[in-house]
Amino acid sequence: MSFLAVLVSAAFVQTAPAEESPYVLVEKGRGTWRSMFDRKMETPEQQWTYARETQNQGRLRKADRRMLYLVRRWPNSKEAPLAARARGDILLAQGDLDDAFQAYQFLIDNYSSRMAEYDAVLESQYNIAVKVMNRRRMRLFFGGFRAPEYAVKYLEQIIRNGPQWGRAPEVQYLIGQCQQDAKEYELAISAYSLLGYRYPDSRFAEDAAWNQLQCLNLLREEYPNSPEMLDRTLTASTVFLDTYPDSRYNPDIITLRNSLYEVRASALFETAGFYARVPKKPDAAILYDKAVISEYPLSERIPDAKERISELEELLNKPEEDDPVVPHSKPLPFG
Repeated sequence: MSFLAVLVSAAFVQTAPAEESPYVLVEKGRGTWRSMFDRKMETPEQQWTYARETQNQGRLRKADRRMLYLVRRWPNSKEAPLAARARGDILLAQGDLDDAFQAYQFLIDNYSSRMAEYDAVLESQYNIAVKVMNRRRMRLFFGGFRAPEYAVKYLEQIIRNGPQWGRAPEVQYLIGQCQQDAKEYELAISAYSLLGYRYPDSRFAEDAAWNQLQCLNLLREEYPNSPEMLDRTLTASTVFLDTYPDSRYNPDIITLRNSLYEVRASALFETAGFYARVPKKPDAAILYDKAVISEYPLSERIPDAKERISELEELLNKPEEDDPVVPHSKPLPFG
């Protein structure tokens, strides 16, 4: 045997274990600075029991700290999803709405396949979003004020977490309501339109379409000279009547459509009046007045349009007269 073989065999004998033992992976996560001076357990099972007892005693801040230590020290243990869920419940009980929502989000992002009661977690996030939406801020000044737009980011996250959740249409509807209450009408219109596209059979779809029409009408009133806003509002009203023929909102929508048609008829009638005042443009004025009669037969402008057409046609049929000769005045002498 060579000298090198003797050295290898000797090294193997020295490092070989006396007894065979199974290979065990020891998980070593990271701790937390808040638990630096706190008592720590040796296993995740013991830490979970320890933190749970603290929670049941009502010592919520310490329980939160001990749950967080468990999640970070043993992130792959079977107790980690339980501790992450418990953290959200503890923070919610303390009234820390934003931290509680983020704790539930951490649970969904990291343990969605291992957690229990997924819908219950979404329900907790929904309750947090509703509280944020209805919370009054700066109560010392005239009773405070609501700022529902702060809840939009929570509601949108809930939709991303559970687009097929049973309450997802309601969440999408609340997004539109928050934007509408904040007078962000274009954003509200987008949210309501998305609800009708994703959840057309939802019980919130009809109310969303009605609110969308309300937002469009408010924008039209804000920009009365915008033909685009007028066309968008008319289109939305037509779509609503076709989609929901038996809706309780139909009488109001029909009244709105009639007023909008009157606005369009008046705009066309005013255009005809402009050409009627322009020299040598009576033909254009007649064309626009006839368009008012054909396109808006029930308009209040019909009698005036007919009267002007008759006046202009009479003017066109009148024989042309020679221009009278105007005598030239004598020039004034200088000096």
